[in-house]
Amino acid sequence: MLSSEFNLSTLRALELFAPLTDLELEVMRPALSVHTASVGDVIMADGAPGEELCVLLVGQIKVVKDYRLPTEAVAATLEPMAVFGEMALLTGEPRSATVIATEPSRYLSVRREGLETVLLTYPSVCLTLLRDAYRKLSELNARLRG
Repeated sequence: MLSSEFNLSTLRALELFAPLTDLELEVMRPALSVHTASVGDVIMADGAPGEELCVLLVGQIKVVKDYRLPTEAVAATLEPMAVFGEMALLTGEPRSATVIATEPSRYLSVRREGLETVLLTYPSVCLTLLRDAYRKLSELNARLRG
């Protein structure tokens, strides 16, 4: 659970959580936690269950396909306030890439049970997640095409 010292209203800087009131964000608090990662730490592993989405608060991370294989490729480099891990959470499929810290990082995780209540109550949050996921897929497709 997220400490009571974390100011939830700062989440409104994210389009994803902007529609929520302080009370609604507070209801989500038990499903939120802040984590730290050192350079090289694997934050999410390809093939793992997608039980949470994350928001990068500080640092930098990379999203990698075929991690540690000869075909390894960086799909994206993410900066603070980027949302990641949402595709597996939305689809119920295993994670499709590995996420690695490239700088000392802090990130907020939102577990499925906390997010599902919000998604059912606030369709705008669901639409924001879907748009972000589609944008990421479109960017990846464009990179793959050359």
